Amino acid sequence: MAVDSYTLRAQIIGEVTPNKPIIVLLHGGLDCIEMWKNFPVELATSTGLAVVVYERFGHGKSGQLTALRERDYRHHEAEVVLPKVLNALGLEKVILVGHSDGGVMALIAASFLADQVLAVCAISPPLVIDKVVREGIEEAVKQYEKGSLARRLKVFHGDATDALFYGWAKPWLSDEFKDSSWATDIKKVGCPVSVIFGKADVYGYQSSLDELLNNLNNTPDVLLLEGVGHMPHHEAQKEVILWIKKLSNKVL
Repeated sequence: MAVDSYTLRAQIIGEVTPNKPIIVLLHGGLDCIEMWKNFPVELATSTGLAVVVYERFGHGKSGQLTALRERDYRHHEAEVVLPKVLNALGLEKVILVGHSDGGVMALIAASFLADQVLAVCAISPPLVIDKVVREGIEEAVKQYEKGSLARRLKVFHGDATDALFYGWAKPWLSDEFKDSSWATDIKKVGCPVSVIFGKADVYGYQSSLDELLNNLNNTPDVLLLEGVGHMPHHEAQKEVILWIKKLSNKVL
C-alpha cells in the first residue's frame, strides 16, 4: 500500500461487507503485523466484522526510520497517515482498536475523523509520561542493550530494529517529551470509548486512566485485568475480544 513516498504493509482478515464497519488495528510503538499473532483472526471470527491491520513506517517490513520520533508523531500518524491509509483501502466507517502508542493514536483520530470513526478501544494507552512510564522505558533500554529484547525484536524488524527502538526510547526519556499531553484531543472525542488496562502493566495505568476519565465527554467502559501486563490482547485475549465485541455491538 503506497502512502506518500512510503510503502506500508496491510492485511485484511474477513470479508469487507457494505453497511458494516471495519475494525482497524493500530499496533504499539515497537510492534508490527506479525506481533498481533492470532488476535486479528480471533477478533474477526468473534465479531463477524472484517479486521484490517497495517504497519506504520519503520515497523516490520515497512521501511526504516532515519531519525528519532518528533514530539508530534502521534498526531502525525493519526491525522495525516491514518486518513490516507483508510482512503487507500476504501474504508469509510471504522472501529479503531489501538494498543499502547496505537491506542493513543486511535483516540486522537477519533477526535479528528469524527465522521469515520464510530468507536474506539484503547488498550494500554500511555497518556501521562510520569515516573512509572519512564522507569518502564529505562528498563526496556536495559533489556535491549543486554541483548534479550533486541534479539526478540530483530526477528520482526530485521535491520530496522535499532532505529525503531532508539527512535522510540530516546525521545520518551527526553525532557522535550516529558510534559506531553493529549487532553485537548481526548476532550474532542464524541464516539463510544472502551479502555483496557492490565493492572500489572510495567508502564502503569492509573495516571492514564485518570486522564481519560477526567477528559472524555462520555464515560468510557473500563476493563481492568488483574495480573495482566502491557499486552492484554495476548495475556487475556478472550476477555479483550469480548470487550471489543460489546463495543462493536453499540454501533452496529
